[in-house]
Amino acid sequence: MIDVLMALWYALVVIPAAASPQLPPYSGPKPPWPYRGYSRFPAVWFGQNRSGLDSATEMALEAKHQIVGWGWQQNYNTVGKYTANHTKGTNGTYYQQETSLAQMASRFAAYLEFSPPSNARQVQATFVYRHMEVAEYYWSLAAAAFHDPRNAEMFLHSEDGKVCWKTNDMTGPFWNFSNARAMDWFVEEIGGELTREADINAVFFDETDWLYCGPVFNNCSHKTVTADQYHHKIEMMRRLAVKLNAAGIWPIYSTFNGFQGTEYRNCPFPFDEYYRTLADVGWFRFYEWGIGNTKPEGGPGSQAQILQALRESELGLPVIVHAYLDKDAKPPSTPRTLPLALFLLAQTDYWYLGISSGWNDKDWSWWPEYDQHYGKPLGRATQIMDPPGWRREFEGCTVTVTADLKNASIRFHSREHVQLLV
Repeated sequence: MIDVLMALWYALVVIPAAASPQLPPYSGPKPPWPYRGYSRFPAVWFGQNRSGLDSATEMALEAKHQIVGWGWQQNYNTVGKYTANHTKGTNGTYYQQETSLAQMASRFAAYLEFSPPSNARQVQATFVYRHMEVAEYYWSLAAAAFHDPRNAEMFLHSEDGKVCWKTNDMTGPFWNFSNARAMDWFVEEIGGELTREADINAVFFDETDWLYCGPVFNNCSHKTVTADQYHHKIEMMRRLAVKLNAAGIWPIYSTFNGFQGTEYRNCPFPFDEYYRTLADVGWFRFYEWGIGNTKPEGGPGSQAQILQALRESELGLPVIVHAYLDKDAKPPSTPRTLPLALFLLAQTDYWYLGISSGWNDKDWSWWPEYDQHYGKPLGRATQIMDPPGWRREFEGCTVTVTADLKNASIRFHSREHVQLLV
């Protein structure tokens, strides 16, 4: 039985990895803060309070994380509430979600400066959210661009001239990044506004390639979505990163693409071009649903996804992972053991992890696992044979994950490593 498992393991993991082409090491500038993810856990907070600004109690919890940011839902019930005519795509109200997030970032900066010092506080980076695929109506700059008839060419249209609208939530039209004006506008207007914000040093950009790699939620034929748009969008993202980096801001690009040989979505072309184009600018790759079997749709892309993450680690690419809780955890494992172990298999400098059950503030916690001391990795993750799986040694523990990526263990070497004293 072990021989059969190993043959399958070899076919799924070793052959695809060997077939992947050579890529240059990541050579972009490091983020403008030191990496402390080995002495303290590199935790991420990515919540949002829909009804207003966060309280001092909430900010005390957020400040325990090394990277803190808020999504589009922050203060959404006040700032960007849907109205009766939103489903027709004609909503003329200009909301100011940019202002709402800037206020939250400034409030958090003031909390960090004026509240009593605490050894538990370790935040190093603060980010806000922007959407990169749709000109959503509750962002004042994007709404202004769409409502200006002179900008019609900047948005996708069907063959019969109909504007391509995001139909699953009716929040706005899709940008057409094959259009030079759209590329220039996004860099200069959205990028320019971000460089003028005083209390951020990172920006999360949602859906850099969902339109090309995921199910298409629009009212136009899939023929309107082309590889040419994806090529140009990546070029625009490079320009945007250069502009933001010059202001001390690091973009966080959410992508669903994989390298040649480790593809896990049906994208127009592999992640190789995406990576090569951005390999010498400062940015983070973002995994929205974790790596491996912790993502909602299950396991079809899991083997490719963990190989993708391991390769990015070897190349030195900065990465932020958001993972959901493992709903099938069995004692002594907790719902955090598997997503944490998968992260530790790939962790290197400027890798961060946030584990939650959703995206609102109530879904985020400071988990007990964040207080444990794992230490520095003593080498890369290696494949093991009996049983088939992965293993990685750290100063404080040994991490193992089964070949099917469904079970994991973290074994600490001594009692002193189990609890991190703060």
